[in-house]
Amino acid sequence: MNSQATTEMLQTTAVETNGPLSQAVLREEHGIPVNGLSDSYLFKVDDEEFARLDVHHAMFSASLDGLFPTTVRDDIHEALTSRSHQHRPAVLDIGTGSGAWAIDMAKAFPDADVVGMDLVPAKLSTIPPSNCRFEVGNADTDLADMYGDASFDFIHARSMMQGVKDFQRFHRNMARMLRPGGVFITLDGRLTTWDEERKRIPYREEGEPGFSPVRKMIHHMRKVLDTRNPNMELMDRLAECLRGIGDGVWEKVDEYNLYLPIGDWDSPTLSPNEQLGGKFLAQSLSMLPDSIRPLLLSSTLTPDEVDRLAMQVRVEMKEPEVKQLFLFIYTWAVKK
Repeated sequence: MNSQATTEMLQTTAVETNGPLSQAVLREEHGIPVNGLSDSYLFKVDDEEFARLDVHHAMFSASLDGLFPTTVRDDIHEALTSRSHQHRPAVLDIGTGSGAWAIDMAKAFPDADVVGMDLVPAKLSTIPPSNCRFEVGNADTDLADMYGDASFDFIHARSMMQGVKDFQRFHRNMARMLRPGGVFITLDGRLTTWDEERKRIPYREEGEPGFSPVRKMIHHMRKVLDTRNPNMELMDRLAECLRGIGDGVWEKVDEYNLYLPIGDWDSPTLSPNEQLGGKFLAQSLSMLPDSIRPLLLSSTLTPDEVDRLAMQVRVEMKEPEVKQLFLFIYTWAVKK
């Protein structure tokens, strides 16, 4: 799909998209359409990627049996229900992707206004309820212009921090936009793999014992991101970053680790929900080489090597030779 066709697809499927841009702004990376607002978020923009994002959402919903971890549910419910009558509860979903989380959230909390924000208009697979709308903007640079102080009771940011270069400004914006008692939660994966004992697995080159195509894919992904985003290493220390914006900002900061199996294999160390989430993860990872093709082509891999790696990843997801886990970390904070 060329850039013009992709833009037309986005313009005809975006629902109530507002913000600094009324239309998708796209550019090409290695001849593939990507967003035009961030040079460190290099996922392609097309129907297949929006479909993968729906799978990504199903993965977390199945793994958590809900829209967020049980350990933070009380704080979120309190933020959205224990309020004065001065305003309706408000939720912001940063990096909304296909809009699936925002739509489910709007259905679960019909008395709240839910806003989904992303670098391009959301391509929705279902019609959103009336309390849900979508906007376009860059969370790294546009938040101060888009949203005022104390605008939201709950801010959710999933799988989007690689597009943030100024972590301190981003987290200060979270605190600024939240009302007292509001909750900010972010989720991102660690770009490495782990064994059943939750120990990091060393990277192996092809031909070495324990080689994994998925591990090779995320290895090259991380190397490119390190060159595009000078603060990528902070993604492994988000709780520290939140605490670092100043004393007296947060009532509490906490984390929740979610380990999911890479490929279709069973383990007594995983819950039924985590096993189910792993099946969705395998589906998402099978699609990921195509989604991040612009990024992989920015690495040392040739186009032929990227094609071969994509084929290897799909085979691995059906018949994994190495038992690996992927770690997703939820980090959240409650504003004083």
